[in-house]
Amino acid sequence: MANGHPEARHYPLGMAWEEALIVAERLNQEAASNTVLLQVAGQAVMSKKGLEVLKKVLKELTGGEG
Repeated sequence: MANGHPEARHYPLGMAWEEALIVAERLNQEAASNTVLLQVAGQAVMSKKGLEVLKKVLKELTGGEG
């Protein structure tokens, strides 16, 4: 259910294909984001500058303030 819903079986084939492409693109973007976050987290462990970058990235992702 994370990437669809039960009514999708009633979609026309073309619509189901488009939905599948959208899901694949979203999952690929999520994987890329996770890769970047892991890299930045590793940099944060090694330097203060890396830590500041991690804080900035997390703030942007969460809409955090201050």
